[in-house]
Parts: sequence; C-alpha cells; structure tokens
Amino acid sequence: MMRPWDVYRIVFRKEFRELLRDRRSLFWLFAPPIILPGIALCAGIFIGTQAIRIASEGFPILVENAEEAPELVERFATEDSLVLVDANTPEDAVLVVTIPEDFQERLANNETTNINLTSRNNSLITFFGRTVVRGVIDEYNEALLNQRLESQNLTREWLTPIQIGERTEKSDEAVASNGEGGGRNIVATIFLPLAVTSWLLGGGMGLVLDSTVGEKERQTIENLLVTPASRIGIVMGKMTVIFIASMAVMSLWLIEGVLLNALGSVGPEINGTQHISTAETLELLLESGSDVIGLIAALIVMVVPFTVMLNALVMAWCAYAANYREANLFMALVQLGLPASVLLTIFSLPPDLANPVYGIPFLGTIVGIRDLFSENLSTAGLLICFVTGILYAMAAIAFAAWMFGREWSLTRGLQ
Repeated sequence: MMRPWDVYRIVFRKEFRELLRDRRSLFWLFAPPIILPGIALCAGIFIGTQAIRIASEGFPILVENAEEAPELVERFATEDSLVLVDANTPEDAVLVVTIPEDFQERLANNETTNINLTSRNNSLITFFGRTVVRGVIDEYNEALLNQRLESQNLTREWLTPIQIGERTEKSDEAVASNGEGGGRNIVATIFLPLAVTSWLLGGGMGLVLDSTVGEKERQTIENLLVTPASRIGIVMGKMTVIFIASMAVMSLWLIEGVLLNALGSVGPEINGTQHISTAETLELLLESGSDVIGLIAALIVMVVPFTVMLNALVMAWCAYAANYREANLFMALVQLGLPASVLLTIFSLPPDLANPVYGIPFLGTIVGIRDLFSENLSTAGLLICFVTGILYAMAAIAFAAWMFGREWSLTRGLQ
C-alpha cells in the first residue's frame, strides 16, 4: 500500500488542479461574497445620490389653509429640502399638507389638533419628502410643547417621572468584549451567529459533492478502488482542497463584515466632521477595528475545527450516497438544520451554561459562537470548544476515510 503522505500529495494536486480549472465552481464559490455586497453597495450609493440630488432641489409640497398656521408655514419655507408650491399649480406638489380651520384656536387653548398629509403617489421621492415634512412638524411640535411647559413652570423631565438607566455586567473572564458602555446589540447577538453559519454553508461544502458523488457518476471512482492508495491519504487530500476553498470564501465574508462594522462605528463621526483627510479616515477605521481582533481570533479558533468536522461528515455521507439526489437530500438537511440549531440555541438555552456544554459535539461550537457574540464566553470555554472540536474533526475524518475504504459504499449506484 502506498504511504498516506504520498497519496495525500497526489490527491491534493489533482483536486486542486481540477478546482482551478472548473470556472463554474469557482464562480459559485466566490460570486456571493463579491457580487452580493457589491450590489447592496451600488444600490445604497444610487439611493443616496438620488436622495441628495432631490433634497438639494427641494421636495415640492402644497400647504392648504396656510394662513391658519403661519409659524409652521414659515418653518416649511426655511427648510432647505422643501419648496412651497403655489395653490394655482397643485399638480406640481408631491405632498399636500392640510391645516384645519381651527388650528390656531385649538393651539391657543392648549388643545390637540390634527394635520393631514396626502401623498400623490408611493414613489421614493414622495417617501423622502414626507419624511422631511414630518421632521419639520415634529420640531414645531417640540417647540410648542416646550412653550406649554414653560408657561406652567415645568420641565421636560416632568413628563417622564421614572428614568431608566441601563448597563450590562461584563464577565472579567470574557474572551472578547465590546469595551465600556453596554455590550452588543441583541439584534447583532442573533444575526451574527446566523451569519457565521451561513458562511459555513456558503463555503467549499458544495465541492464535497463533486469530489465524491461526482466521481461515481463520472465513473472514475473505480480508479481509486483498484489502487492500493491509502484511504486516509485520499480523504485528507480532498479535504485540504475543500478546506482551503471554505477558508477563502469565509475570509471574504469576514473582511466585509469587519469593514461594515468599522464603517458603521465611525460613520457618524465622519459625517459630523466637515474637513477630514484620507489618513484620518483610515486611522478612525483602524481604531474601530482594533477592538474586534480578539473576537475574530476566538471565532477562527472555533470555526476551523467545526468546518473540518462538518465537511468530513458530509464527505462520509456523499461517499455512501448513490447519486446526487441522495447527497443533495443530506445537504438540504444540513442547510436547514444548522440555522435552526443556532436559533434554538439562542432562544432556548440559558446564557450561563457550564463549561462542559462546550464539549458537546456540534452543539458545543454553536453555543460557543452564541456566547462569543453575547460576551459570555470564557477562556476556559473557548479552550474546551477548541480541543473537543479538534478531536471531533479527527474522528469525522477517520469516519470519512473508513467510508472510502468500504467497497460496498463506493460502489452504490454503479452499474
């Protein structure tokens, strides 16, 4: 029998060469992390430029019964993003603001009155115009409220008798922390674990089907059966190529996630600064990204063994599957079960689990990812997750090699 290392090198070169030649597989691997964020960015830029252009020209509005609200109309007139339309050309307005006849009288009596907004259509321009108009009305409403409170010698605190102060207790043993001030948003705590599992599914897992079931349907699996090649060398050679592809795709998603996080953190500061150089902008981005280095490192420590284990189990099943239909059935179960397990973990399991839970196969890593983003993962939990993940990955690879060594498994579906 050939030595496993020699078999590994041969299979790795062969699989890697075939992957580089398969342009269709490369496209579907790298298209999502490149094209989808690009489309979203282009759409955001287009909408933003259109909004800026329209806002600079002004949204045309018509005020009916303007004489009943002179102060409000004056605010509309001084708003740069609005243009008052003459009553003789109402068709030019995208929004009609109707002032009631008793507007001034009800305000003078400290009563409540209504203003009706009528949109001409449901276009994007009308939406932005309605937003600006509501903002002006809200500002005027706040000014009137302040006047009424001052007339009664009251302050705005009088409206909220109970003030709420919030803080989140941080564990000193947490692997990654968001610094001072409250911890991560609960939406991010739910979304980020789901995003990470989506990266796992969108990585090189699809290549497993082609390197196993694909060889059966192309009738090239017989070449492996008649050779004394080490099965563990074959599996490791295929797994290495799949692992490289998975890590490449996940790295793209991770880089984009870090950039979006940095832009979201420094965006308000950049917008609030009138004159900022490119160097200062890059410095702000680097500073905002420095606090996620620990999180990324911990995430890689957990995800790498988990990815190897998942790909090896898929390969074991695909080695047994007779055709693409059986293999795709298992892939569908994985694609549905992995996000479902994340949601079940987030909403069903308590946050203060004992460290041995991180050693449970499959579930332990998902719990670790959840606790990492919620800042509850300790160093001991991370270590347990990593060590057990390595053990489970080795066991999964051994199982896949065993399936490759069974002739009854590899010959299923062959005529």
